[in-house]
Amino acid sequence: MYRFAFAAVAGLAISLSAPGASHAFPEKDITFIIPYSPGGGFDRTVRAIAPYMEKYLPKKVNVIPKNVSGAGGRKGIAQLFRAKADGHTIAVFNIPGMAIPPIMGEKVNYDLSKVSWIARLARGTYALAVGAKSSIKSFDDVKKLDRPLKITTTGQGSTGFTASVVASTVMGISHKMLTGYKGSKQFILAAVRGDGDAVYTLVTTIRKYHQAGDVRLLASFEAKSSFPGVPTVRELGYTELEGMGLERLVGGPPGVPADRVKILEQAMLKSMADPEFKAKTKKRPFLPASAADTGGRVDEVLKFYLKYKSALAGKG
Repeated sequence: MYRFAFAAVAGLAISLSAPGASHAFPEKDITFIIPYSPGGGFDRTVRAIAPYMEKYLPKKVNVIPKNVSGAGGRKGIAQLFRAKADGHTIAVFNIPGMAIPPIMGEKVNYDLSKVSWIARLARGTYALAVGAKSSIKSFDDVKKLDRPLKITTTGQGSTGFTASVVASTVMGISHKMLTGYKGSKQFILAAVRGDGDAVYTLVTTIRKYHQAGDVRLLASFEAKSSFPGVPTVRELGYTELEGMGLERLVGGPPGVPADRVKILEQAMLKSMADPEFKAKTKKRPFLPASAADTGGRVDEVLKFYLKYKSALAGKG
């Protein structure tokens, strides 16, 4: 009997000390990779949630944001894939930004199908806008143009470029891409000046320009337009574009144990439900989703953009 009791206690001790045992996690600080430079939307998103994650993790550790910029986000995600799969290194992903290079056949040091998805933090939907002084007054005017719509955007392969090409293709808009702008501020102001006709950009980004009277909105990709009098893409007859936008997702390297993924997922979901957190982020609200739903969403995005590979490559 004593031997049995000793064996049971020893077995319990071994199981509790096993690497995958959830009680032991996190064993040290968690590094939260941001694959972009400081100051942008992804940087602000991670820095907003990190201190709240510390509150809801089962052990008191630091969640340390780490900017690893370069190669359009690829450098940071490649670093994540080299990290140990123990849950102590995670990263925020730009989808579809990080899905487009592999779709287009470019060599990348990551595989989205192998990511240990943890949660969705936010989603930004798009809007189509023109400068306030433009002769284009409505979406119907765009369709009636006797020339290509000149769209100002960032470089080929960027999320802005991707959204512009796909949306224009779906809506049957003849278009010409004016690329080379460093960011949304630059390409929006270019349209305001009249360098180009229109922009596709996030609702959260264009709102301040709309409120200032600098732009006119022609269409919203939201399920319900937050701009009075501005039609949604569903109302215009392009249902498949509804909700198309930019997803801020969190994942770990391949093979993170399921119990550790669950702990991280719950810490993030509880953080986003925290009343104080929600009050602080109400101007740029988060849109939480579980690990399972996040993985499913990535699959949907990949299938959607694969349909437009030729258009993104400039072949139709």
